[in-house]
Formats: sequence, structure tokens, C-alpha cells
Amino acid sequence: MAHVYRLAMKNTSSQAKRANKFVETFGNSRNKWDARNLPASNEITQSDMTSFGMGSTTISTLLGSGSRTARTRQMIYEKWAVMESDPIVSTALKILCTAALGGHETSGDIIFIESNPDLSKTDKRNYYIDEIKADLIPLFNKIAFTNSYQAAAFGDSYVRIHSNKNGIQDLYNGELVHPTLVQPFERGSRTVGYAINTGEKNFQRLNSLQMARMQMQRTQWIPQVGVVEKSLRYSLEVDDADNLPLMPAMVGGSYLYAAETPYDALTASLLGLVGQRWADSIDEQILTVDMENMDKGQQEKFLGSVVQMLQKSKQIAENAVKRNKPVMERIRHLIPVIGGQKQQLNVIGNAGGQRSANISIEDVMLHARLLAGVFGTDLSMIGFADQLSGGLGDGGFFRTSAQMGESSRVIRTAQTDFYNSIIDVHTYKKYGFVFEPKKRPFNLNFYGSISALENEKQATRANAMNGGLMLVQAIQQFKELGASQEMMKVFLTQTMLLDENIADHYSQIVNSTGGNE
Repeated sequence: MAHVYRLAMKNTSSQAKRANKFVETFGNSRNKWDARNLPASNEITQSDMTSFGMGSTTISTLLGSGSRTARTRQMIYEKWAVMESDPIVSTALKILCTAALGGHETSGDIIFIESNPDLSKTDKRNYYIDEIKADLIPLFNKIAFTNSYQAAAFGDSYVRIHSNKNGIQDLYNGELVHPTLVQPFERGSRTVGYAINTGEKNFQRLNSLQMARMQMQRTQWIPQVGVVEKSLRYSLEVDDADNLPLMPAMVGGSYLYAAETPYDALTASLLGLVGQRWADSIDEQILTVDMENMDKGQQEKFLGSVVQMLQKSKQIAENAVKRNKPVMERIRHLIPVIGGQKQQLNVIGNAGGQRSANISIEDVMLHARLLAGVFGTDLSMIGFADQLSGGLGDGGFFRTSAQMGESSRVIRTAQTDFYNSIIDVHTYKKYGFVFEPKKRPFNLNFYGSISALENEKQATRANAMNGGLMLVQAIQQFKELGASQEMMKVFLTQTMLLDENIADHYSQIVNSTGGNE
């Protein structure tokens, strides 16, 4: 028995060695990686955070300071709702959404579901893909722009899913599921439920089969109330995501947060400019009436006639404005003067502020440019065509809109995840299964690419092709001069600045016969 046991142990050991060698062909084994990376983390203590003079930070850092202090969810959304109604902000958001979604030039369709290229024509999954297209594409096209716009403005947007055993019937994205009313709940980074509270006695709880969320990427932290309470319940030491607590999602992902400061500055400068012009439009004068040597009755009668005269002039101006007709007659007032200084009127100029210089709007335009720049757009693209003379240069418009295209990519990514979650609900209800995220037999595509990005891509490709042709000509001419392989390698690395491995590959052409030789 001992001999058999030793033989079994020997076989087991040899199998383990072969397994380790097999693993090492791909990289380090799990045990080796653990021994190198994990033990050191166990040596970290809380005192190490302050013992080297580095100091420590707490969760209060996320509450912000100065002008960026923590706000409630309601205050943040109220601010963004006001900003979203601004014409510059609204137009910039619409341009981003239009660039992200595109649209068919004739049918107007925005979203397209296409089978994977490696899917054979006889695959049964093609049947499901065709039905998904017929059932959901019209619904997707109906909600695409609205949900993209709301997500860009508020960071999230939602649809209420109405479904039965035949799949999804309708997608509702009206005012009752506006982002300001819906509170999503997450387990880790996965959205698992929603709460809608429109009043003290109107609380509604929805799950992932009833509502879908379009979530923008959280690239920038927004100081807000609730992060301290969340930190008390959420433990970063928990590995299994299913054991994480259910927590309310924080506000974020909106394009408007970074635009708050330039928006406030633009609003203040506009109010100042308009207020100054309103003040300058007031024509105010002080009249002095000389009533010396008049008795009380004469003074009252004379002063009353002057007041009546001014009121008549005011009434004529008001009537002209109301009737939208100009005053075509001259107005004359008679004031009798009887010798000396009696009954004399003196005008003492304008009591309002009279400026000696014209008011400049450069400060307003500066803040407007900053506000537009936050969204990756230019003022020339949102109604200020006169700004095109500002020196964009050859192709400058395309490069400016290319920056906008890069910003809109985030919207397209969020749209893809959003529609995939809705498709999962549809297949769950209609077929009783859900496609694995990594094994979806279809792709969500948008019609065409962003024109400015496509222009940049074509320009880059053209430059690369021209550079390649020039390189081929240089190699051919140098070869005809009788260069050796070593000389060609030095020429390519030192003169043409190619990488050495590429130069090694290209220099072999010296030893080959090509063309007509």
C-alpha cells in the first residue's frame, strides 16, 4: 500500500508540474502573482497615512469648499433645469445629441440593429434578431433624441417600460419619469431599482423590468449631500458585488456642471449690460418754475398747467407705442411770459447717468465663448456666424466640430448600453431568456459617422498614404544608387526616422529583385 501511495503522490506531483508549465506559457501562475502583490498590502496600517508627514483626508473632502460646496439633489437639478432653458446651453446640447445620433437621410431612422458578421445565415438567432428589429426599432427611434438630450443635461434619463408576454409594447419618457423625479438605486455600479416620489403619499417603486436608465459616464465628481451617509454603509473591503448594500445613486454625468461658472458669469454680464441700457433709455429732466410775485392761486394754476402739459406728452408717447404707429405731428406747448422773471421755466439737464463712452459687449462675448467651449462647440456653430471671421483658418470649422464630436461620443456609448438593457427586457418577456452581454448576436449601430470626425479621419488617412508613397519612392531611388542592406537600414532609421524593427524589415528589399528585373 505504501508503494501505491508513493506512486500516486509522484503522479500527482508530476501532473502539478505539467500544469504549472502549461500556465507559465501564458504568464505567471496565480500563486506566484499572489506572492508578489498581495502580502505587501497587509502591512498597511492607519498610522502609515500620517507618519510620513503626508497628512490624511476624509470623506469631507468630497463635500467641496468655496463656491463648489455640497448641495442637495433637488438644488442641483433646479440649477440645471434653469441652465437647460438657456438658448446657448440648449442649442449646444442639441448639437451634441444630433452629432451623436445622426439619422438616415430619407427615413429618418436613428438606431439600427445588425447581425454580427460571424453569424451564419442558417443560425437560429437570426430569427430573434429580425423580430427584435421589427418590435423595438420604431420605439427606439421615438425616444432616442429626447432621452439623449435629458441625459446630457441631467446625467441620467429614464423610460417606463410597458410590456406583457409578447414583449415590450411601449416606452414612455414623458414628464412623469423626468430625471428630476426618479431616484435610481445601485448595488455597486449596477442599477437594480428605482424610486419615484411625486408627493407625500405618492411613492412608487419600480424594478429593472419596469424602467430603463440611460446613464452618462461619471467623469467629474459633483459635491452633494449624502456622500457621508453613503460612506458609512458602503464598505470597499467587500469583494463579492452581490453582498454590497443597496444605495441611492449620486447625481453626476451632466455636461452642465462644468458650465455653471461661465453660465453665471454670462448671466450676470448680460443683466449688467441690459440694466445699463435700460437706465440710459430713461429720459429724465428737472424743471424749475419761477413763481416769484405770484399769489397762491396763480402758483397752483401755473404749476398745474405745466404738469398737465408733461402728462399730455407722456400720453401721446404711450398711445404711439400701444397702436404701433409713429407720431407724425409736431407737439408745441405755450407758456405765457409776462415781463421780468415771472412764469419762467428752466431745464437743468438729465438727472439720469449720462455715459461719455459706448458700452462694450466684449465681456459678454468672452463668457459666451467660455460657456460654448465647455460643450466642445464654438459660438459660430450655435447662431453666431459672424465669429467665423475670427481666424479658424483652413478647415478650422471641421476641427472645431470635431471637438464637439469627441464630446458626443459619450452620449453614443450611453445610448448603446441603454438600448441593450431594453432589449434584455424584451427577450426576457417574449422568449424567456436574455443574451449574455459578451455573446450578443447583434450590434447596435448609428447611421453614419460624425461628419467632422469623418473628415478628420479621411485627412489623417490621406496624410498617411502620401507619407507612405514618399517613403516607397525614397527606398526605390536609394536602392537604384546601389545601397547595401546596412546602408538602407541606416538611411531609414537616421534620415527617415523609422523604428529599427520596421527599418530591418524594409531594408531587406535591397536583396530582392522586383518589378521588371
